[in-house]
Amino acid sequence: MTASREEQAARFAASPEGWGEAQGVRTAADAAAHGRAVLEAAGVDVEAVERRVGRPRIDGKAGRKGERSARLNFAVTDAQAALIDRLAGSGRTRSDIVREALDEYLSARA
Repeated sequence: MTASREEQAARFAASPEGWGEAQGVRTAADAAAHGRAVLEAAGVDVEAVERRVGRPRIDGKAGRKGERSARLNFAVTDAQAALIDRLAGSGRTRSDIVREALDEYLSARA
């Protein structure tokens, strides 16, 4: 990014209403480099942002780029799937329902 582009990015970061209409399309590495430059020009700690990218882990630990919660993949019967789907309709995710059932099962046998 040239000095004039860095200055422009800093101005835009300071005054979002001045952004105006898009001037072009950036893709892939060019888009990533431009986004990083805009964040840096705005005084954002880009390294800290990159460390925090991603969804929070299920175990409550902070999410980190490239790090996933432990996963299990298993099959259920049609009846189990139907019941899970019915329970999920009450605002809970299928994963939350299965985790809760597994917690209850494991607690009873610990």
